[in-house]
Amino acid sequence: MKSIKVVIVGPFNAGKTTLVKTLSEISMTHDVEVTSPQERAKKRTTTVGMDFGIVNIGEGYVVRLFGSPGQPRFSFMWRVFMPGTDGVIFMVDSSDREALPEAAREFARARSTFSGLPMVVAANKQDVPDAMPPEVVRFVLDVPSTVPVIPCVATDRGMAWRVLGTLLEEVFRVNRIQV
Repeated sequence: MKSIKVVIVGPFNAGKTTLVKTLSEISMTHDVEVTSPQERAKKRTTTVGMDFGIVNIGEGYVVRLFGSPGQPRFSFMWRVFMPGTDGVIFMVDSSDREALPEAAREFARARSTFSGLPMVVAANKQDVPDAMPPEVVRFVLDVPSTVPVIPCVATDRGMAWRVLGTLLEEVFRVNRIQV
């Protein structure tokens, strides 16, 4: 069985854990109650350590998904995940305009940390009224034209697969993998 390692990063409340749970046949996530009043205003729980999931994509391949917590105090985790990473999904909450400056900083850091690796941006929460379309997310985050920005609803299996599939196409192309 061949393995492909995908790291999922992005700011707090972007939908990383949800994406791992939606895609995975086997997932290990551990959430705790949020203690920060600012974070609690957005959601009740947050990821502890990391999310992990496994996806069997056939042809002898599995994808190992590693989701990082979104709070800045856990930014060191990106370096922990780096060895052996084949591709990166950057999740952003496209409905939270107030969080976009932080998302832009995080995206710039992700591009630097994971430089040279295939990457896609998932413009999550497209089902929320007034969510920014992917083109606006691209502009606000300053995403290069070579990086796909994909509309996403992390709870929707089809949309989640489109995000992962787009990344995997690039991983296979870059690594010249035939399936």
